[in-house]
Amino acid sequence: MKDKRVCLKIRELRKSMKLTQNQFAELVNLSIDSIGKIERCVTVPKIATLYKIAGSLKIPIETLLPSSKEKPLEGLPEGISALVNYLKTRPAEDTKFIHELAVKILERKK
Repeated sequence: MKDKRVCLKIRELRKSMKLTQNQFAELVNLSIDSIGKIERCVTVPKIATLYKIAGSLKIPIETLLPSSKEKPLEGLPEGISALVNYLKTRPAEDTKFIHELAVKILERKK
């Protein structure tokens, strides 16, 4: 049985970046057919492909790999889940900045 978590992480990452499969394929220099097969879990990308994707996106390859420490995002609204997955691709200072902004915005609405 194939481990589909890598495929699902790639799809979540693309969606969090608000890119179509075509745009994502162009950005990471893969065919749209390859991206489609990966996202549908028809094929699991080889490590060389993961390095190519990570390098093109300028993110650590670990971002694309499942971690046993990860807590599942099941049950969270889709928007929150997409935001969390996107923030995983950003440096810690970006995440802290986004958190501070969100708190300030939401405090104004009280």
